Amino acid sequence: MSDDADQTRLVKYVILQTTMGPSLLCDLIVFIFFFRHFKTEILNVPHNHVTFCLLIVSFIQKNTDILFHLYYLRWGNVLLPTYAFCTIWNWINYSFYCVTLHLILWCCIERHLFVFHSQMMKRKRNLILFHYIPLTVCLLYVPSFYLRFIFFPPQCTNIYDYTIVYCGAPCYLSADPALGTFDWLFHIGTPVLLIFFSNLLLFIRIIWQKIKQQHRIDWGRQKRLVIQLGFISSLALLFASPAIIVGCIQLLWLPTFLSDIQNDYFYFIGCFINQLLPFTIVSSLPKLNQELKRWFGRIKRRFHANIQIQPALTMTGNDLNYGAASVHRITHHKIIVLQQ
Repeated sequence: MSDDADQTRLVKYVILQTTMGPSLLCDLIVFIFFFRHFKTEILNVPHNHVTFCLLIVSFIQKNTDILFHLYYLRWGNVLLPTYAFCTIWNWINYSFYCVTLHLILWCCIERHLFVFHSQMMKRKRNLILFHYIPLTVCLLYVPSFYLRFIFFPPQCTNIYDYTIVYCGAPCYLSADPALGTFDWLFHIGTPVLLIFFSNLLLFIRIIWQKIKQQHRIDWGRQKRLVIQLGFISSLALLFASPAIIVGCIQLLWLPTFLSDIQNDYFYFIGCFINQLLPFTIVSSLPKLNQELKRWFGRIKRRFHANIQIQPALTMTGNDLNYGAASVHRITHHKIIVLQQ
């Protein structure tokens, strides 16, 4: 069993490590793009604020939670076997994962406003009420909740095992079943469910408006919003849904249903929401795609130019040497003839 567990852990390590480098590189590319076009892509485009926040959360999580996870998968124990480290690691894991889900959920809800009520969202008051305040709540509420119940559990004391991932779970999940159920339903299960239904409703409204009231909405302008939402929400649904479905079955009918698969695999694949998020953001930014195409086009032209120039330079040098030798022979022959 131990050998099988070690082999499984190393396979997970290889898979997660393989995505780490490209994901960080993609993060940096998007950051550079946003900073270069900060006014046109961030300040003047409110619907990109959620995307930018998702990117920041993803980047921080990769450089903390995912790095700690990689260390555990590689060596079989936590990076720092201390109470403080395990508490902080649990807080980072729960907070950033749930913040990501809540931001994606708000992105889905907000797209309804920006697509179907774009004129309303241009007013400063409405923008503050329906954009900045919910975005701030998404960023602050969940970390505050976990700060309270992970660092200062009211009815128990955290006991950690330094040989398992995240050192185990916070004690309030088992000491207070009602709070644990509320946490799972409200912070993880419900957001994923609402992401699905919000996207479904958005696409139904789009189809209905295109059939009945196409003249009211500039679909060429709103197409980018819908495509970006589709990429991001599909990523969350793909990697979070298995754990949510199994969790619902465990909560309502069978507490031990697929528990080993849930703990070993379904929770693990949730990491890939964070790992693959920057790729979905890149694919949904047309201006960035155009810049990348121009950049790769320049590299390709330079590469082909170097390939074509090098043989030409070599041939020219040989021809010059050959020509110089020929001139020398002809001149020498003329001198001998004149002497004769």
